[in-house]
Amino acid sequence: MLNKIRTILVSNRFKSFYWRMGMMFSAVFVSGLLSNIDMLATFFSPAVITTLGLILGEISKAINNSLSKK
Repeated sequence: MLNKIRTILVSNRFKSFYWRMGMMFSAVFVSGLLSNIDMLATFFSPAVITTLGLILGEISKAINNSLSKK
């Protein structure tokens, strides 16, 4: 049972999920920092943060693919 769970958690699909989740956390962190700047606070709606997270997720996917080919 534990071996099956371990196999699932280290599968390629979950590795991709970990990369994308990390980038989403990065987007939320950056938006949190920038929202403290009053002039920029109005530009950081949840839609902008989500879009930024998705863009960073695609960038991380490209980085992961290039690293796995080497």
